[in-house]
Amino acid sequence: MKYGLHFLAASLIALGALCQSAVARAANINVVWTSEVGQFAPLWITKEAKLFEKYGNQVQLIFIQGAASAAAALSSGDAQVGMFSPQVVISTPALELVMFGRLGNTMDNRIYARKGIKSLKEVKRIAISRFGSNADFAARYLLQREGLKPDTDVALLQVGNQANRIAAVETANADAAMLTPPMTLQARKLGFSLIADASKLGIPYSSLFFVSRRPYLAKNRADLVNFTKAMIEGVHYYKANKEFSMKVIGKYMKVQDREVIEENFREYDFPLKPYPAKEYYDLPIQEVGKKDPKVLKEDPERFADQSLVKELDASGFIDKLTKEYKVK
Repeated sequence: MKYGLHFLAASLIALGALCQSAVARAANINVVWTSEVGQFAPLWITKEAKLFEKYGNQVQLIFIQGAASAAAALSSGDAQVGMFSPQVVISTPALELVMFGRLGNTMDNRIYARKGIKSLKEVKRIAISRFGSNADFAARYLLQREGLKPDTDVALLQVGNQANRIAAVETANADAAMLTPPMTLQARKLGFSLIADASKLGIPYSSLFFVSRRPYLAKNRADLVNFTKAMIEGVHYYKANKEFSMKVIGKYMKVQDREVIEENFREYDFPLKPYPAKEYYDLPIQEVGKKDPKVLKEDPERFADQSLVKELDASGFIDKLTKEYKVK
């Protein structure tokens, strides 16, 4: 009897040690997101569905307006992962940033103008979020395609989130605004005119990459593999659980209009295998290279690490999820 009690006590102690070890191994990761736009939906869904915990991480989402500020949070160590555009990664080599996954397949930005304006050439002021942001990059790109000079022919106004940009147009403080789904539907409901649509250009591009610092990735690779697992399942979960996803989108975007939230599902097709391939950040390399030609001589692969997604893909993890969730 005493032997049995001793064995039970030893077993409980061992079990307790294992539990403590599991807790100790759980990584605390602060993740920065930068704009209240629908492309962040998989991140929000992954958080709300507790998928980060499923794969052993404790994740805190931190909102910081603008990619440049988000990159600074990674540099200071206040955050370990950022979800933002590739321009900052490419233009700040000293920060040792690296992209290890992505959300998005093509450029999705549109320019909506107030009533009466029918072309970009009539626009003198465009509302964007912040300089260095995806909205800033897309605005400059679309203006240059029309032969217009940003900051000279057209002023770019730092207004903040998309609701503020729409308000700037409504109050005539801007002629047009850079918007992405689902706020594009709200603009249409207000009678704004669509005068430029990057989504129709078919350009491979992602405005959101999973970003970390190379030293952190090297030291905490297993944690970031688990982060990537959670995000990949989050995309599957988003596609397979529409009603849950719509509630989460409404919560984070502070939008209650069901039609507006539905726009997210019509417009975005998030990749199930989110390789941070060069084709999705080649355009920013060319743009940054106009001001800093040295970038064009760099090996583009230095900006990204595809090995985390490749590892999960080769293991069959992603295909297994796709089969279980029955999504495409």
